[in-house]
Amino acid sequence: MPQSFEPIREKLTQIFLLTPEESMYANVLDLLLAQFESEFGYFGYISREGDLVCPSMTRGIFPQCQVPDKSITFKKEIWGGLWGRILREKRSLIKNLSHGVPAGHLPIYRSFGSPVLYRGELIGQFHLANRPRDYGDDDVKLLEQIADFVAPVLHARLRHDEELMARHAAEQAILETNSQLAEKLAELEKLNAALIDREERMIELKEEIARLKKS
Repeated sequence: MPQSFEPIREKLTQIFLLTPEESMYANVLDLLLAQFESEFGYFGYISREGDLVCPSMTRGIFPQCQVPDKSITFKKEIWGGLWGRILREKRSLIKNLSHGVPAGHLPIYRSFGSPVLYRGELIGQFHLANRPRDYGDDDVKLLEQIADFVAPVLHARLRHDEELMARHAAEQAILETNSQLAEKLAELEKLNAALIDREERMIELKEEIARLKKS
């Protein structure tokens, strides 16, 4: 039986309106894990560099995973497996079979996910795994509805973050320039003081020479 999107939309709206921005990813993921009865999952976004960044993974998974050099950022060049196909092909996919995973990775025996698209642009991804029963077409339909609803909010959030980063970079550049100008000003003041001292000594020397000529 298809699941209704309306109750989920209401919960997502509450998350967007009432939770701090830094909690958004985790709260949305918690909602999805409960809705789809999944053990593992993540909600990631695409960075300006085109990489997948996953600020929100299932609590407790990251410390358990023994994959060497693990990171929450996944370069586009290493996108692989089902999750990589979802990102590259920009479409939802399901795999209700045991997954081949890197050595040290937690076992995955079922998973599915959907891209988050904004006007055709890939901006994020939902991926869920290890439900006790198979994922199906109804799950995909519901997750795609969620992705469509989240897309404009995520897009606005990413643009806002970019603007903040650009502003911070500009402020840092101004501070660095001001610091350099202050150093140059201090050097000029020292040079000016040295020139004044030299001029005063030259005046004294001229006066001394004049006195000697008179004597």
